[in-house]
Amino acid sequence: MASDNQITIVGNLTDDPELRYTANGAAVANFRVAYSTRIRDAAGNWTDGDTSFFTINCWRSLAENAAETLTRGSRVVVTG
Repeated sequence: MASDNQITIVGNLTDDPELRYTANGAAVANFRVAYSTRIRDAAGNWTDGDTSFFTINCWRSLAENAAETLTRGSRVVVTG
């Protein structure tokens, strides 16, 4: 749809993905991604800003692939 928004998140997994299956056999993987902003202070040094956490759900073959290949700390780019 032309009115849908899209977002891209770059961050690290906080835990290993959790893989489960629905009653009809569809794979679902859930994991959380953390993203921290970097802020330049008055002295010109970079410091960590606030951390945002995002819950990600992926389905079917993508879910199985994520569960097999991603682990806690993995750097990911999520678009959806």
